[in-house]
Amino acid sequence: MGMSEGGNVPGGRPGGQGEVGPAPWLALACLVGFFLAHLVLANFTAELRAALWGEPGVVSEVSCRTYDNTVADAGTSTSCSGAFTPDGGGPSFGVVVEGVVDARPVHAWSADRAAGTAYVSPTVWAGVFPVGASLLLAGLPAALAVKHALRARPRGGR
Repeated sequence: MGMSEGGNVPGGRPGGQGEVGPAPWLALACLVGFFLAHLVLANFTAELRAALWGEPGVVSEVSCRTYDNTVADAGTSTSCSGAFTPDGGGPSFGVVVEGVVDARPVHAWSADRAAGTAYVSPTVWAGVFPVGASLLLAGLPAALAVKHALRARPRGGR
């Protein structure tokens, strides 16, 4: 075989100039992806926790207020609050109610007593979207970086 063993390396030289590839861009994409994933999860975790592991209960004494935001061209908004009583027993505590409160009694899920928010009908979508988006934002660049690193390693010939 002799001299032809190094034929797989471009230009016949190991460690040639054009072998850096997209590694710096993939590393930057990973960092940006992890940052964006953190932002997505940080902004969706309360409803996500309520949808998956929330404490079920009933919100009583629900009162809603409608705010007129037409001056800011935002239309109107409604804010509801009440007293959340866990189904498993325990003391009631004040909560802000997120979701449609047309039916009485209002069944809701609370993710965190300290946060003071009860979600009327958290959905699986509330968990699927942020987790899926975070996996895509952080996982895709990381997977590409690992694939590139594994593909680039045998070229060194060591």
